[in-house]
Amino acid sequence: MASKSGDVTDEDDLDVDVDAQARLRAVTLGMKRQADELLLANQLDKALTLYRELLMHLTRSQVALLRQKELVVSCHMNALAALSKAKRWTAVVSEAAETFAVLAELKEAQGAGELPRGEQQRESHVLARAHYFRGFAYMKLGTLLPAQQDFRRAMELNPEDEDVQNDYKELQTALQAEQRVKQFLATSMKFFQAGNYKSAVEACVSALRESQQLKKTELTGLIHGNLAAIYVKVKDDAKAIEHYKRTMLLTRCGGNPTPAQNERMFDILDSLAGCYSRKRDYSSALSVIEDQVKLFPLCPDRKDREAMMFLNAGRICYTMGRCPQAEEHLEKGYNAANMVSSQLDVALNCAFWLSKAYLKNNKAEKAMETLNATISLAEKDTDKTLMEDLLEKLMLARLDVLDPEVNNLAREDSAFSGPLREKQLWQTLEYFEGKRHIYGHVRAAEVLVSFLQAKGGIETNEGQSKLMRALALVDCVNIGKLSTSEASTFMRLALFKMDLMISLGSDSQQQVRALLVKLLRDLELPGGADPCCRQQLRAKAVSRLVNLIEGSNDDEFDEDDRKLLENTADVLRDSKIASKPESKTSLAVLLAMIARWKAARGDIVGTEEVLEESVVLLRDAAESDNRLCESLIGLCVVQIRLGMIDEAIKVMEEIETFPMAQGSNEFGVIKDRLNAAAAAEALNQEQKKTKRTEKPSVFEKQEFIAGDSGLFCGIGQVWWARWCGPLFACIAAVAISMLFA
Repeated sequence: MASKSGDVTDEDDLDVDVDAQARLRAVTLGMKRQADELLLANQLDKALTLYRELLMHLTRSQVALLRQKELVVSCHMNALAALSKAKRWTAVVSEAAETFAVLAELKEAQGAGELPRGEQQRESHVLARAHYFRGFAYMKLGTLLPAQQDFRRAMELNPEDEDVQNDYKELQTALQAEQRVKQFLATSMKFFQAGNYKSAVEACVSALRESQQLKKTELTGLIHGNLAAIYVKVKDDAKAIEHYKRTMLLTRCGGNPTPAQNERMFDILDSLAGCYSRKRDYSSALSVIEDQVKLFPLCPDRKDREAMMFLNAGRICYTMGRCPQAEEHLEKGYNAANMVSSQLDVALNCAFWLSKAYLKNNKAEKAMETLNATISLAEKDTDKTLMEDLLEKLMLARLDVLDPEVNNLAREDSAFSGPLREKQLWQTLEYFEGKRHIYGHVRAAEVLVSFLQAKGGIETNEGQSKLMRALALVDCVNIGKLSTSEASTFMRLALFKMDLMISLGSDSQQQVRALLVKLLRDLELPGGADPCCRQQLRAKAVSRLVNLIEGSNDDEFDEDDRKLLENTADVLRDSKIASKPESKTSLAVLLAMIARWKAARGDIVGTEEVLEESVVLLRDAAESDNRLCESLIGLCVVQIRLGMIDEAIKVMEEIETFPMAQGSNEFGVIKDRLNAAAAAEALNQEQKKTKRTEKPSVFEKQEFIAGDSGLFCGIGQVWWARWCGPLFACIAAVAISMLFA
């Protein structure tokens, strides 16, 4: 009641406070009732909003907390129930921690006095439910040991709660399954370390089955990651990719990943990109690395991986032909690696690929600048095997920049063709020669030869001397041991050296022949280049050798050389090689030589077969009349000897069409002998008809031998001289053996 003066008395103030508290309590209870109804209606978000508003008002002071403690506890418990129904297990754990803090504060405010039995039971029940809610949330999150502690505390406080007991049994089953998973993983790791990958996979699959029953996403993701690592080890990238993808999905399942989860995802993406790269699925690999680049700022403990990440991105872009993008990534990687002293190897790798990207992007000057700087760094640290390998890669990359066939500026720009660059090339050649690095040696020689040719002055003695020095490896390297690309380059260098040697004088022809024979012998050895390449290289060497020795004296070849050439004839018969006109001509010439060697050995039948093949080839060859006529003459003489008179007559008719055979005394002698042989054959046939069994007279054999002495005298033409010796020796020997039979 107010006083007359209008002032409010203490009694009036007390009435106002009581009324305000009553109204506030009524509003609070109304909000609580509304929140409970929303909870029952499963409108969980709205219910949680009201509970939090209530708790914010009810716990703003300790006085309010103590006055409304039952309401506060009820709101916390209902909030735990709402979060559990919403399966927000992480939020349940946080809410339970707040609940325990409030309950502890209330207990402390009450003092050490003993509570009535009923109130003690209510307090135990509340604590038990709070432990149960948190334990159940831990179990769903897969954190089983803390869950076990909460469940045990809940059963101590309220041993009659059947929900707690039933869920505790489920927890025990999960704990046993988790233990089995750990055992399987430990077994898998032992098998993996021992190299028994099949058993390691089997153990991991067993762990995966147990883990899926647990519904522990983090553990399941870990197992998929282990399986992926095993499949990478056995080079089954397809299966590794499958498991890495599953690991990634399970790792990303959270809405707000922690830095540790982001770093785990970063590592998975790194491994996944490697799998795609090995499968040559570069588009997928690049997509994965781009995700990795986006994630990188969220991974504070992966700063040391920045350079390698950009190196991988740059390599893939370069391989895909995206050279501007490759340059961008590799520059970032190169700069990042140079900031860390322990990443010299990454910096050198970045420089290697960056130089290739610069060269593709027509920035040869920057490529040379980068390579010169990094080669100097690598040379200071060559005691390590890794640095030595990287130094060799960088030197090979610099050879590309200095190669006029690759970099047009090497022909036009003095910065790439001056004395400094020539000095670098000689140093590179000597380095690879000293290290016995065959590919580097061959490549350095190839670039140096191109460089000297582009420079000019190779006609001078000094220029030729430099070329011969650069090509010195041709005499000492076994081409049969080189890879396909190395062997092809080596053959080009060898043929170039042969041309150079021949141009220096006729005295070098014997050395060239010896070099070609060496190449052919080396290419007979197994290994090295693939069979198709070896066959083509042998064909080149044979063709060059045939061109060189055509017209040479047969006495210049020993028996081993003859056997080698006879064996290599099959190379020129190869269907792919024989289709080339020059190969056909070379084969025909080689067959003619082989025929003379067979005739000298007395193999008349073999001689006839080889000459027959040579004639067939020469008939289709252009500008080969002289060679064809020579082979036809040899074939005719051999067929006469073998008694193939009809065939010899046809060959003679073809020989008569060549102007070079007309008017030759030797040709007339052969024709006379053919006519005599034809007459003898006709007589022989007549004798068979009259059934006379008398053998041919010795006189005829003697006449044939006597005729031979006239057959081979006075020969001046080259084609006749080649056949004179072998055929005379063969025919005379056979005739004499018949004479004294």
